[in-house]
Parts: sequence; structure tokens; C-alpha cells
Amino acid sequence: MALRIELDGYKPGIAKFLAQKWNGSSDIDMLIQRNQDGYYLSGLNQWSPEKNWHAVENMSVDNQQLTGQIGEWLVDSLLSQESRVRFLIQIRDKQNEHYVDRGVVSIADSVLSSTALNLQTILPNDEQTIAQPDPVSDSIIEDQTPLIEESSLDPESETLAEPIEPELEIKPVEPVKSKSRLGLIVAIIIGCIVLIGLGIAAWYFLFSKNQSQPTAPTPAVQMSGQCSLNNTSTDDLTFIQQCLQTKPETDAIIQIITEAKKTEKCNIAQRLYANQAQTNPKIAMLYAKEYDEKYYEANNCFKADKETAIYWYETSLTNDANNMFVKDRLTELQK
Repeated sequence: MALRIELDGYKPGIAKFLAQKWNGSSDIDMLIQRNQDGYYLSGLNQWSPEKNWHAVENMSVDNQQLTGQIGEWLVDSLLSQESRVRFLIQIRDKQNEHYVDRGVVSIADSVLSSTALNLQTILPNDEQTIAQPDPVSDSIIEDQTPLIEESSLDPESETLAEPIEPELEIKPVEPVKSKSRLGLIVAIIIGCIVLIGLGIAAWYFLFSKNQSQPTAPTPAVQMSGQCSLNNTSTDDLTFIQQCLQTKPETDAIIQIITEAKKTEKCNIAQRLYANQAQTNPKIAMLYAKEYDEKYYEANNCFKADKETAIYWYETSLTNDANNMFVKDRLTELQK
């Protein structure tokens, strides 16, 4: 069950921490991961690919709510990142290390970094006066509503003349002579048969013409040689950097990831996903589906994981708020 984690403002460099739906003790460790590259927080404003659990003290649990205060080691580290970066926090119960839960952290606007202390100006109490608005002097508002004068119409002049109905001369209509319609019916039937025959002939001609022509092949995705997995002579990170320098299209990146999965070059697939999913909603959605049990297909690069699927679906939604598929999957997974 995914946690609902929130950070709310308290003091510069300090935030109120709340994790709902927590079923463990208050003796915990935290693991913080950013979606930008999948790196973990190792220290104040320091991120690395290696996992680093942080012991957190002075926490309390009440009715499945884990609460406490978090210092600048976490507050400053999160606020120093770009606004579009999202963070996944895993919490481990130190009294039962088999119990680990996670959730995407929501940071309120009231959370301030420790540098905000230098921007605050503290005034003496006698200077913290609030200006009062000047009283509004009474004024007399003249009634400027125009008066409507009564018209002095002569009642007799208002009498309406009765409409005069024109006399119409009615002429007798001569009866239509009955004629035989057999010839007209026969002509209509023959015309229908001719039209049907022409339609069948036209359909046959077009169908046979299409059948005789080979179907045009689907154009392949254009991809530079630097993005070909056959040319991975360097390490994976260098290959990814050189490929992305060519600015490949979204479909080309997806094709590279698909081929990397097939050839079990999992590091390339995972790094490309993590790098591109932060700003590309389509790739973020596909990344989430790699972990979504409903769409998961067994492979050696990814394993189904509900919380990770939620994390990347939410990342996709930040860049494409109108994606109804992503909204529906989030609603289903968060039940």
C-alpha cells in the first residue's frame, strides 16, 4: 500500500513530516530517490547511484500517521532540485526491517530552505503596525434615475382598426385525370438494376486493382548510427550520452529501449527510461507500464512493482495533465 507523504512548512530549513497509512513503528530509516536519473540522496545536496538509508529520529506514530520534523539535510536537498523533479521516499521499520513502504512526497509551498533565514527582516513589535484605511466621508448620492413622463395620448386615438379580411375568389379545381403508372414503375425498377450493376462493377475493379498492388511497407524509424545497439563499443553511459546528442525522436528512443530489453542490455533500457521520462509524458507512461501488473510482461530488466508504477504515472501526469489513461490507472492503483 503506497504511503501518502507530505512536507509542510515549519521554519526555514525545517519541515513538518507526515506519512499516512504507515503500519510500522516510529523507529525508522529513509531512502530518498529522485526521478531525474534514479539517483539516491547520500548527504546534503549529494546524490549517487548507490542506495543510502538515513536514520530519522524524534518521530511518532498515531493512528497510522507517522509524524515529526525533518531538518535541512532533506529540506535543502529537495528544494535545491529543479521544480519538475519528483521524489520517492522509502521508509523502513528498524524494529522490523522486512516492513518497507514508500510513497511520492508532496512538498507544500510553505516549505522554505535554510537560506530563507538570510532574507527575513525582523521588526520590533512597536514597528509592526498595520495601516488602517482612511474612513470614507459620508456623501449624499443624488438619485439620478430619470423619470419617465406619462404620455398624454388620446384614448380614442389608441383604438385599433379591425383588420379587413380580403375576399378570395375560389375557383373550382378540375379533377386530375387518372393515368396508368405502370410504365413509370417499370422504368424505375430497370434504373435501379442498372445502378446496382454499375456499383458492383466499380467495386470489383477497385478491389482487384488494390489486390494487384503490394502494400506499402511501414516506414522505419529514422535512427542515427550512434543510437544503434550494434555500435555499443563504449560503456553504457557514454553510449546513451552520444545517442541523445543526436536528439532522436520519441519513437526512436522507444525503439532503442525495446531492442535493449530484447537483448537484455537492461542498464541501457533503465537509464534511457529514467533520463527521458522526467520530461516526456509518453515515455514516462511506458516506463510506468513496465511496473504495472496489468501490463507487465516477464523480462529480466524489470519486475512488477505497484508503487514504482504509481510514481512514474504521476510523473507522466505532471507533463500531460489530460491523459485519461494515466488518470484511470492511477485511480485503480491507488485504491
